[in-house]
Amino acid sequence: MALSLSVPVTTRSLPKEVETNPKKARAWVESLPLTKTHESTRALTENIEALNHAKMAADERAALVDVYRPVAAVLLDELEAEYAYSSLPLPPKQLEAFDLARQLLIQCSYTYKMLVLEKTGKMIVFNAKKNLPGPMYWAMFYLRELMMQSYKTYYPVPPGVWQEFHLIYQYAEEQSFLAEVGDAETSSTMRDLYTDAIMVSLADPYRLMYKEVDRVLEILSQNRGLMEMRTSSEGLNPQRLFVVALDSDGAPKVLVQGNRPPAGQILRLVDPTKLVEKLQQRIRNQSGPGGATAAKSRATHDLTDLIHRLIRLWGDPPKRQFRRNPADSAVALCSGIKAISYFTDLASKEDPEADAQAIREGRTIPLLKIPQDPMSQMIGVEEWHVLNQSANGLRMHRESGGNVSITVGEAVGVRFMGGRSWNVGVIRWLTLLEGNALEFGVELIAPAAISITIEPTIGSTAGKPVPALMLFPLMPEAESDTLLTSPDTFADLREFELNASDDLLHVRATTLIERTSRFDMFQFQPS
Repeated sequence: MALSLSVPVTTRSLPKEVETNPKKARAWVESLPLTKTHESTRALTENIEALNHAKMAADERAALVDVYRPVAAVLLDELEAEYAYSSLPLPPKQLEAFDLARQLLIQCSYTYKMLVLEKTGKMIVFNAKKNLPGPMYWAMFYLRELMMQSYKTYYPVPPGVWQEFHLIYQYAEEQSFLAEVGDAETSSTMRDLYTDAIMVSLADPYRLMYKEVDRVLEILSQNRGLMEMRTSSEGLNPQRLFVVALDSDGAPKVLVQGNRPPAGQILRLVDPTKLVEKLQQRIRNQSGPGGATAAKSRATHDLTDLIHRLIRLWGDPPKRQFRRNPADSAVALCSGIKAISYFTDLASKEDPEADAQAIREGRTIPLLKIPQDPMSQMIGVEEWHVLNQSANGLRMHRESGGNVSITVGEAVGVRFMGGRSWNVGVIRWLTLLEGNALEFGVELIAPAAISITIEPTIGSTAGKPVPALMLFPLMPEAESDTLLTSPDTFADLREFELNASDDLLHVRATTLIERTSRFDMFQFQPS
């Protein structure tokens, strides 16, 4: 098969300041100050871009980028520490780090794709098994890193990345290169890179929380060789299969009745059965003789719960629990416990009679009340558009801009048109659209809340009172015994003093319901 990969046109002369001697190139790249991450990344990217546009042998160009690769890896790690899992829209510094990392990844991928095209474009490829796997591996590596960067920031994968990833994989499969080690340091192969990308895409990455993409990659690295690519579903459970088109620009899809097949003619089935069974055995081993596990939450931020979710996603892809009804309305939105606490307290001070009097006097009262005072705008509150609504959640949309930043696993306050209280929800998925518009899905966990402060009362754990929320139950008959607090507040039987409008209550934490990087939600009882 012929490969078609996007690469720059080599029409320029190489600038004199760009070293072509590998020894001098190493000295130059190692002289870049790693403490000045942005400046050094920009210099390295410009250097590789100059090489990619210069008229020179592809293997000579790749040899120089091989020299740069260790320093590039350090810079990419430093940049990722700035932008990954940040709230959206990305603040200016994080956005600059994201853009710098993306450009470096793109330029590195160009270098190796150019070498692959040069070698595969020849009528006869001498020593193909020796000369091709290396550049093909690194081309796939940087394409995979572009995908992971997107998932960690809830951005869409750049157009063409999946398509080129599939094409290189297909060529390597035809040439029996997939098992060739591409990186001696990690002993990973092109098959490993492909498995990583496929399985992360099937882990519902736009629902993953803080550092969970990294954890999924770690789980995959610990369980190599268990995901299989098949050409037939004979004898297999179709509920545990996914289909991918190698001639498309898309990730795999669930293979279930009613789903549209992916666009493309060269189809493969992704079979994670052995991987799922290995993870199930790991959970059983952790559970002990009784078989019960400690994971009670659907999103508790720990490794055991993540494995439970991966087993469900890869082993029995979930169906929608509630029907979604199209909507065309707006809500007020704020983000974070402090903001919800502030606006809940502000709403409790509103005078319903004042609105009634205004209506009697013929004055217009806005259905959606969004505070416009400087303090409220500084804390962050704004209008979001509701695209659809289900029994327990909303799909929301906002064009670029705004003063409320969000991320998966964050608590948000939602005030509906005509409503007087702030509903409390949790962001379950998030994606950035074209033009920097945002969409996210929120699960509603409480119809209202009481703004309180909470303070640990035992010995050295005591501290200053901090804002928290006492949640109203979704079901009227349930007891209001749930708190939403800052992360890492909960500890089993830990005692607290709650202050709600100067009413003091001494309580003891009992059951952790959910923990993310943004909050703890747990039940309590009087102590």
